[in-house]
Amino acid sequence: MDYQRDFDKLQNNFTIIKNSYLDSMAEHLWSYDTRLLEIQLDGLGRLQGVSYLRLVADNKTIYETGKSDPTEESHKRFDIYHKNTNEILGALDVELDIKSLREKYFQEAIWIFIRQAAKTAVVVFFLYFIFNRILVVHIKHIAGYLAENRGRDAKDLELKRRAHKGQDELDVLVESINQFRSELLEANQKLESLNQALEQKVAERTRQLTTKNESLEKAMMQIKRMQATLVAQERLASLGSLTASVAHEIRNPLNFVLNFSELLTDSENLEEIKEISRVILKHSQRIDQIVRSMQILSGYDSDVLEVTDINEIVKKSYQDTVSTRSLGSSYVPPKVTYRLGESVKAPVYTTSLLRALSNIVDNAIHALEKKVRANKNFEPELILSTAVRGDMVEITIRDNGVGIPTILGEKIFDPFLTTKSAGEGAGLGLTVAFNIAQKHGGTLKYNSEFGQWTEFSMSLPLTHERPNS
Repeated sequence: MDYQRDFDKLQNNFTIIKNSYLDSMAEHLWSYDTRLLEIQLDGLGRLQGVSYLRLVADNKTIYETGKSDPTEESHKRFDIYHKNTNEILGALDVELDIKSLREKYFQEAIWIFIRQAAKTAVVVFFLYFIFNRILVVHIKHIAGYLAENRGRDAKDLELKRRAHKGQDELDVLVESINQFRSELLEANQKLESLNQALEQKVAERTRQLTTKNESLEKAMMQIKRMQATLVAQERLASLGSLTASVAHEIRNPLNFVLNFSELLTDSENLEEIKEISRVILKHSQRIDQIVRSMQILSGYDSDVLEVTDINEIVKKSYQDTVSTRSLGSSYVPPKVTYRLGESVKAPVYTTSLLRALSNIVDNAIHALEKKVRANKNFEPELILSTAVRGDMVEITIRDNGVGIPTILGEKIFDPFLTTKSAGEGAGLGLTVAFNIAQKHGGTLKYNSEFGQWTEFSMSLPLTHERPNS
């Protein structure tokens, strides 16, 4: 407020100069009375707050007093006009000393701040002294008590204070701390009791579990012994069933051979002898085929593991099957489609794999022949595919033949199970293919829709490790 008042007072000098001095200066300049001008300007220079004056006429400085400050912001020029002609006779430059005014009030502000700071410091010190005496000492005592008696059964907290009426905040705090400590000790005692009871329960439960584990181990040992016995019995039963099947499969063609051999010794007709010899040869070849298949099933072969182009084996399996099997009168060559991957190579037993794929292709052609006989307009199709999937190579053989009955399920891989007519197959083809896939450490699976299609998928590893037998 004081600063604004003094500032307005300085600014009022401009109004005084304009209203009281400019007209008389114009007359003195017109009459060129320099003595009166100097007297008037000296009086003007003694006005409070005027720091610089300069009178200019005809582009010449007639009068100048004080020192001009280019940084001074309160600077003003007054043009001096002749009263009658309005002709500019000169100009008066005036500067007010605002900087000094500001410095004055800045110094006063500093002293005010120092006085207020000193007063504040005294008040703060006094308040701190009172606060420390009334509150801080007791707070420290409470903190020390809590730190020393944490979780221990100690005396109640008491503060050394002068007697006073009523109950203040410190009394409420002390009472709350004592109550909380009492409840905490009680809770700790309950927790210790619970922990002891829990330890006893855990120990008892551990003993029970140990007893049960021992009983389970004994039961597992008994189950393993029973499993071993059952497996041995199952193997004996399977061996007996397989032996009976082999004996049955060999006995039939063998009976033919024996019977026709007797006819051969009694016959003298050359044509009849040739026909009998042909029948004997056919059934002998069937016996040889059964024996060879049994050798493969038993793992008895001399095939060597070698890295081979799988695509070539797939193509050869179809070519060999078509060239060696006896094709019926209803045979219609299928539309063969190869969908072979690029550079599909893997370590395989070449001869065994070729035999396995040929068996699957032979079954596919047989399924196509059956469908052709049922429908003369049927167009048989066979799709052979290869692809690398991860660390396995997958071989797929798909036909659109009669399909496989759902009721057969995985039994189609059982030995001597066949849907072919008598003399057309021994029922070992898919069994051999399944075992060869396992011999490679792979799998053989199928999917079929009866009456529509069948697809066999053989997956073989790309590694050189031979699977454990």
